[in-house]
Amino acid sequence: MAERQTPTVRHRRLSAELRQLREAAGLDTLETAQRMGWDRSKVNRIERSQWKRLKEADIRGLCALYGVADEGRVDALVSMAKQAKETGWWVRYSDVLGPGSYVSLEAQASELRFYGGMLIPGLLQTASYCKALARAAGITNDNEIKRRAEARLARQEILERTAPPTVSAVVDEAALRKLVGSKLTMREQFLRLMLLNEQQMAEIRVLTDEMGAHCAMGGPFALLDFPHDDQSSVVYLDISRDGIFLEEQDDIRTYRAQFDSLSAMALSPEASNAHLARMVDELAE
Repeated sequence: MAERQTPTVRHRRLSAELRQLREAAGLDTLETAQRMGWDRSKVNRIERSQWKRLKEADIRGLCALYGVADEGRVDALVSMAKQAKETGWWVRYSDVLGPGSYVSLEAQASELRFYGGMLIPGLLQTASYCKALARAAGITNDNEIKRRAEARLARQEILERTAPPTVSAVVDEAALRKLVGSKLTMREQFLRLMLLNEQQMAEIRVLTDEMGAHCAMGGPFALLDFPHDDQSSVVYLDISRDGIFLEEQDDIRTYRAQFDSLSAMALSPEASNAHLARMVDELAE
């Protein structure tokens, strides 16, 4: 089976840059392909970040075709393509993470917003909670369960960075009431959420049951923003094996509005911690 490609932020930035240069030159993908002597599908793959390695000659050829006279900009695009081949920590866990498309983007985001409907968002999970989820999914191999938990903790290292991303999460009370593993596992998980709030490593809000129906009843989502203006935001829907990525501006606006609505309905971080503390006490009874 062929190795699946994993688009990184650099992949996506480079693809976006080349698409913008083509459009500025007034060319469509068919004209570009014909003048480069390529099949049109190659141009489409490049602009959709569906490439694994992009040759320097191809980048320089496209820049020449698009009339890019600034050699510094051309060199920067070539450098970006070379850097895109660098691998991240997730490659060590490809056996449990798959191609790592989502975590590679999460690792380079400047702002992350999550809505958790039936589960605690992965970036906020404890190892015990993660292991319980794996067992509930029918995984019986102890080594695989251990590696899934290790990968989860490695993913959370972004919270400890000198300049960590801004993390906000709205967690539905349904996710908190769902017993994943033991009562001890849930207590530990609640305390972890409270600590993240207290240390301001994340802003976590609980959406209580009494708020009733809301705009995100269809399922959980993650909204990722990046530090560079030329890198578009991404919505990630974890509803298939590899998830679904949405990048159209209409989709981004829709999910931003949903998250803002959910945040307004949810408890403040301080009230959320008080709510979680009560739930910890309930589990101790």
